[in-house]
Amino acid sequence: MKMIHQKHFRLPALFIILSLLCSLAACSQAPVDASSTSESTAAAAPGTKAETEPSKQVTESSEYQDPTIGIIDDPTIPLVPQSGTVKAGNLIEGISAEAVEGKAADEVFTASQYSFAADLLRRSYASDKGNCLVSPLSVMLALAMTANGAADETLQQMLDVLGDGMSMDDLNAYLYAYVKSLPSSTQAKLAIANSIWLNDKENFSVRNDFLKKDVSWYQADVYKTPFTDATVREINGWVSKHTDDMIQQIINQLNDEDRLLLLNAICFDAKWASPYDPNYSVHEQPFTRADDSTQTVSMMFSQEHEYYKGENYTGFAKDYDGYSYKFVAILPDQGTTLDQFLADLDGEGLSDILNAPIGTKVNAGLPKFSYEYSASLKDRLQEMGIVNAFVSDPFDPDFADFSLLSDTNPLYISDVIHKTFIDVEEGGTRAAAVTAVIVAEATAMPVEPPKQVILDRPFLYMIVDNESKLPIFIGTVNSID
Repeated sequence: MKMIHQKHFRLPALFIILSLLCSLAACSQAPVDASSTSESTAAAAPGTKAETEPSKQVTESSEYQDPTIGIIDDPTIPLVPQSGTVKAGNLIEGISAEAVEGKAADEVFTASQYSFAADLLRRSYASDKGNCLVSPLSVMLALAMTANGAADETLQQMLDVLGDGMSMDDLNAYLYAYVKSLPSSTQAKLAIANSIWLNDKENFSVRNDFLKKDVSWYQADVYKTPFTDATVREINGWVSKHTDDMIQQIINQLNDEDRLLLLNAICFDAKWASPYDPNYSVHEQPFTRADDSTQTVSMMFSQEHEYYKGENYTGFAKDYDGYSYKFVAILPDQGTTLDQFLADLDGEGLSDILNAPIGTKVNAGLPKFSYEYSASLKDRLQEMGIVNAFVSDPFDPDFADFSLLSDTNPLYISDVIHKTFIDVEEGGTRAAAVTAVIVAEATAMPVEPPKQVILDRPFLYMIVDNESKLPIFIGTVNSID
């Protein structure tokens, strides 16, 4: 793998893609019903100016009073002439969304997503150990939006990792349909939003085709503003708003070389279908940490009806209200550490786990837990295959090719930062995630005794979409903080 020189880690960025998974209780849109297309997550994604523009309180306190150029969703707006490149100052006149048709998830798509999720978790856990939490969907959407600006070998390297080699058109279509299919309701709320922020700078232009793809496939709203300290406050305010204050900051500064920020927000807040009664279902119990030390935790007990059993693990699922999503916990058998279990976990193994539940009674114990996690994913993504030294490396200014994003400046990805938060308690689950891609210039139950799975030692957990069986969150617990 080609080493990345220290100079490539400089903070100046062309754009940042923030993918946020958060509590919908504080999301600006109203809850939606999954029974219709207009009430899917795609429709629920913030798509009105009132939902997406920065708060007036932040704007009024900053030097720059009008950070937005409005939302580009009017099909009557003409496209930019033949050059295919639109100047930032004329952006609203130069771009419009096109009608697109999604591609329903099939074995090809789900296999690629299982592989991506397992690989991302395995490499993140190997690097950080402890309590680890990543959102495969968050990182996937962030990098897919980025890939729409990549070309030739750079694009192929990204597609090999994101979609197991499928075309960019297919990846866009799959993700569009998948996001649109994700249900949201008052019981289990999920919403996805995207926006693009442009640096109002004369010597920078963005290609029309790149913007049109992200507007069309990802319903991105577009804003333009000088990248000042006031804009930093606007961006961090947007992050805080869309994560219910669980994540309050993603950037510290913007520099003269920074050009473009793409923001993706996913909000999640769900109650259990059968909440725990704190007076009867929660008891203090020892938990054995990864280092074999013990601690006392609040263990929530229940009887569930979906059991998982494999060669070296057992597990259970607990449904969220509305039954669109479920919490899946996997406990390695005694004698198998979580490290050993995850070291062998690949996409096929993850698929086998999530697609083979057994309908039977399970006496389950789930500890209350809450923690934050943050990491740079740059090295892990390179290890996953987004690199081909001396041919194409999106992380190296000498080899990256993002010419489909802009033909004004050479660009490369300087870092990919992932921040997450989760809170699991008696009533349900709240979670948030932010992904920043920084691109710098240059069945029926059998009658038998219940199974038992008590999570009193390190375990793996997931928040899973019941329809596709794909994980939206996937993480580990080694200790209860």
